[in-house]
Amino acid sequence: MKGNAWKWLAIGGALAIVVLFGIEMTSSGIERIYGPIEGEASYGTGTGLASQEERGSYESETDKRIAQLEKELEEIRRAYGYNGERLPGMPNEDEAPAVNKLADSTSGMLQSASSKGIRFVVDLFDGLIH
Repeated sequence: MKGNAWKWLAIGGALAIVVLFGIEMTSSGIERIYGPIEGEASYGTGTGLASQEERGSYESETDKRIAQLEKELEEIRRAYGYNGERLPGMPNEDEAPAVNKLADSTSGMLQSASSKGIRFVVDLFDGLIH
């Protein structure tokens, strides 16, 4: 029995370490994408996150660059006579992508199968009880 207790203790400790490591990796990944949670300081070093003042000036430069590129794109479209028609076989912008259509139909099929499976189990137990 004592040997089993040590084994269970080791397994429990290893599991706790794995869970804590996973939580730490998840929170650092979230902070890397969304920034630190309000009221907390970032623990990572060299995350590439700029201060608020630096981001403000950077965003304005980025906005200027985007506006300039959009202006150049409009000039190119006018120069080459772009009339807004899409290539043959390409879906319209207001049309859902094929992946979304496939995902919607698959989710509908799975929901229907799940619903019918639940009804089957309920009917089976209902038949056994009555």
